[in-house]
Amino acid sequence: MLNESGRLAENQKILLETMPSMVLVVNSTGSLEYMNRSAATLFGDNEFMSRNSSNIKQLQGALLSLLSGGNVSKPEVCTINRQYFECYAAPFAGYKGDNLFWVILKKLSEKEIDLKNSIRGRVPEDCLIGSSAVMCKLQNMATRIAKTDATVLVTGESGTGKELIAKLIQQNSRRKEKPFLIINCNAINDLLLESDLFGYEKGAFTGAQSQKKGKFEVVDGGTIFLDEIGDISPRMQAVLLRVLQHGEIVRVGGTSPLKVDVRFIAATNRDLVKAVKDGSFRLDLFYRLNIIKIVIPPLRERKEDFLELTTHFVRKYSALFGMDIDFKPESLLKQLESHDWPGNVRELQNVIQRAILMSEDGTLSADAFTFDTSLVDKEQFNTLSSVIKRFNGTPLKSIVDQVEKEIIIEKLAVNGGNVAHTAVKLDICKAALYEKMKRHDISAKALR
Repeated sequence: MLNESGRLAENQKILLETMPSMVLVVNSTGSLEYMNRSAATLFGDNEFMSRNSSNIKQLQGALLSLLSGGNVSKPEVCTINRQYFECYAAPFAGYKGDNLFWVILKKLSEKEIDLKNSIRGRVPEDCLIGSSAVMCKLQNMATRIAKTDATVLVTGESGTGKELIAKLIQQNSRRKEKPFLIINCNAINDLLLESDLFGYEKGAFTGAQSQKKGKFEVVDGGTIFLDEIGDISPRMQAVLLRVLQHGEIVRVGGTSPLKVDVRFIAATNRDLVKAVKDGSFRLDLFYRLNIIKIVIPPLRERKEDFLELTTHFVRKYSALFGMDIDFKPESLLKQLESHDWPGNVRELQNVIQRAILMSEDGTLSADAFTFDTSLVDKEQFNTLSSVIKRFNGTPLKSIVDQVEKEIIIEKLAVNGGNVAHTAVKLDICKAALYEKMKRHDISAKALR
């Protein structure tokens, strides 16, 4: 019987050594017990267990991640020495009754890597990241209104992803095969902006030696995204209003109107209602732009999305910089959630890029994150100063009532008028929120 067992073991070893596939035996801690000739050719010789090579460290890290996933029957994609492998694992009992795993590694070609992107959890560049309730609702709304040609106003703090919302709308619209033009309204002066958008006739100004079509004509049938719309001058506001009202333009220096078929999406980080009240933004233009309004919440209000965002950016920038980064996103969340993120998702991108570039051993830990708190302090100081000036001489009770009312209105607007969800965000019961809404004369229906 012993001879038969020995003969079977020897035959098994011969079979494993001649297999082209990379086969390993791993214990429950992720340590290597055996690797066949194909695996040793890539990772090292038969003395691999005493080696301290980077390849072996990465391999052991990938194996431990595979075994800790809870479902070893499901293949995983791992990165070892900038090469991609699909890993399969199967448990078995060793001769001493210990828990061991067969692991088979299959090296992926570039074509297979593209096909396996969904397994690795990658997402397209121009995609909104996040599956929190508020982000799912926001994306559903953007996809739904994309089917129409209605003008859309996207608002939110700088760095929240307003341009991504505009792209999502365009990519799901009937105009998706037509041009999509992004214009930063505060980047150029009035004359250049007007001539760039509407074109000009020969002799309209110095240097206009021939007639030129503007971008509205060139993009006819497509979509124009007007970023920083809150920063355009009163003169440009009047010119733009004419286009939105009548769907026609007049070239600089021209007299004949030209019909254009363009869908408008505008975005701003300014409070346009306040701008209308102080006279810096036209009320009629505001109504033309504000047919459908999408409010993107700041990052600090959707911390449920940190896990997905962190995973996405680590994968993106480690690939971009050609670095193999080992990280466990769950271990980083406490550090990330404690920061206020005045720069929102754009700031998170920068923090992760810096952490990856500064990592010395290929491991990303919470200690690698550094934040520029000077910006936060300055912003908080400016906000406090503006609040003091605004309520100068007002009784404290009136200040508290007014601030409470504005917070409730803002939260209801972000949550599409959903009282139950807003109550959760404000950490009060629904009945208490309804009582406050009644006292402040706030209508949830008006904010939907």
